[in-house]
Formats: sequence, C-alpha cells, structure tokens
Amino acid sequence: MLIMKIDGKQIASQIKEELKAKVVTLRRKKILPHLAVVLVGTDPNSIIYIRRKQKLGEEIGVKVTVYRKNPKKQKEELTSLVNRLNKDKTVHGIIIQRPVPLEMDKEELDEIVIPKKDVDGFHPKSPFTPPVALAVIKLLEWVHTAANNQQNNFLPWLNKQKILIIGRGETAGKPIAKTFAKMKIPFLVGHSQTINLKELCLKSNIVISCVGKPNILRHTMINKKSIIIGVGLHTENGKLATDYNQDEIGAKAAYWTPIPGGVGPVNVACLFENLLKSCYKIIS
Repeated sequence: MLIMKIDGKQIASQIKEELKAKVVTLRRKKILPHLAVVLVGTDPNSIIYIRRKQKLGEEIGVKVTVYRKNPKKQKEELTSLVNRLNKDKTVHGIIIQRPVPLEMDKEELDEIVIPKKDVDGFHPKSPFTPPVALAVIKLLEWVHTAANNQQNNFLPWLNKQKILIIGRGETAGKPIAKTFAKMKIPFLVGHSQTINLKELCLKSNIVISCVGKPNILRHTMINKKSIIIGVGLHTENGKLATDYNQDEIGAKAAYWTPIPGGVGPVNVACLFENLLKSCYKIIS
C-alpha cells in the first residue's frame, strides 16, 4: 500500500524560486513589492503566521511591514489605518490578520481593504483567489502528479473525486468552498452538527479538514485510499497542531499533509503570489 506524506515545503520552495525571479524583474522596474500586515491584539497563532510571512518576504526580497493595534481601541482606529494604507501607493497588498478581537461585522471587516490590495481575497470584489484555497489546489495537484505520474488532466481528475470539506470557518472552510464552487468542482461540506460525518468521510476520496480542533478526524473515519489535507490549526503544548493525530492518519491514508511542512508554507507562498500579481498590474 502506498502511503505518502505531502511535502508542502518542497511545493513552497518551488513557488519561492519563481517568486524570487519575479521580484528581481519588478525591482528592475523600480517597484519594491510591499505587504502591509495589520495585527490586532496578541493572538499567539497569529504571531506565528505573521513571522512566517516576514521570513518568506525577507527570503524573496519583498518588504513586509507589520502594524500592531491595541484591541481596546475602537474599530475606527483600525479603519483609519487601513484607509491610509489603501491610499499609500508604496503598499501593494494589505492583510488584516484574523481573528480580529473587535466588535465588527464580518462584512465590514471584509470590505475595508480595497479590492486591488486585498491579497487575502476576503473582499467580495477582490480579484484574488484566497491563498488558502490556492494552497489546497496546489497540494492536490502535487498528489495528482505523484499518483498518476503526470501533470496533465489535473482538473478532470479533481472533478471525478468525491471531496468533503469539514468546517465552515471564515478563514479556511468557507473560502475553500467558495473557490471550488467558482471552479465548478463538486464537493460536500461537513461540520460539527453533521450526524453522518464518519460515513461521509469514508465515502470521500479527498477530505479537507478546516476546523482547528484536536481529533476532528480519526483513523477510523478514513480508508486506505483517502487523501487528507489538514488546514485547521490549533495549539498544543505551545506548538501548532492539526485536526488529526498525525501518527494515526499517517499510518493509514494514501496521502496526507503534516504539521509542520504541510498546508502552511504553501499558503504563505500563495499569498505572495497574489502580492506580486498586484504589483504586475501596475506595469501591465
């Protein structure tokens, strides 16, 4: 039986080399790609994610500026900062690191970054595909290549799979589902109230778990042909962990993503892909 750990680091490394070349081209045209990251509060997971963005930005030659805001301040302060960044021509992409501990409607939060700088893809008019969805697609493309020993016919292959997305969260499950729907890729959605979740998992070729809690997915819920993509994250003993026990899932699934080195590095790389697309729109 074939069991393979999906190498997110390798996928991200390939993207990184492409990004480096694009940054060189942009800088020759006097454009320094600049990502502005707004952090409200001190959520430990958010700080980890931001450090990853800073690290990759440094590696590929992109400027990353982090703006820290006190959650005790009113939302008007956040809005004022983002409006200033929206108008700043030296800033090409803006993300507001979520969760945001402010009393603010999701729709309002999604729309305060102008579409052309919304590299996270939350604005309803954003031209960018959410990085988390792009990452999942790239990981599945890697599986297709590994399983079929070819890179062609990925979308026809994906359309034939039975796909289950577990979780409806704003930062993972929902944007992945919206992207799949836009691409006309068939899928089902499961969540905490789904009565027959185990049955749905067992019938699925691909399970994308986006909850962010331990043991959402157990080895008894998958089969030996399952492809498991672990998007959801939570903290265990000061370290990031995914929705399943890696030893259990890794011993049974045909393909699966680990922590670290799974979805995370690809997600960050895809964010910078969007950022550079924003820069290229300036010179096109």
